[in-house]
Amino acid sequence: MANLLKAGMFYFLGVFALGFILGSMRLFFLVPFTGPVVAILIEIPLMLLFAWFFCRFLTGRFEIPPETNQRLVMGLVAFAFLMTGEALIAILLQEGRLTDFIMTFDLPENRVGLGAQIAFALFPLIQSYTDVGAGR
Repeated sequence: MANLLKAGMFYFLGVFALGFILGSMRLFFLVPFTGPVVAILIEIPLMLLFAWFFCRFLTGRFEIPPETNQRLVMGLVAFAFLMTGEALIAILLQEGRLTDFIMTFDLPENRVGLGAQIAFALFPLIQSYTDVGAGR
């Protein structure tokens, strides 16, 4: 169980760090020229590509077995940390409230982002099916 929690935590940290960097670049350089929806659609493939390979690395490094429940736990731990981190940034840096953060999911670009975050959380599980076929 400890390996699952560590893998989920590292998965979150790696993707969150890249997301913070790319998100800042998106806000300052892309959004003014493309608008928020197109900007997020440009960022998401990079994030998901990184998340896919980073997830594969971590499941191997922490020897996470391909069982559904094990992979779901890893993804859910990472997703819980991700949503908590995003909420804290919104509350602390933007001086908002939790309800304000939740209301931002009414914006189309944040709905698209949430879909990508759900995919990120499911990557460990999805990879368990691809790993079996790869002889792992």
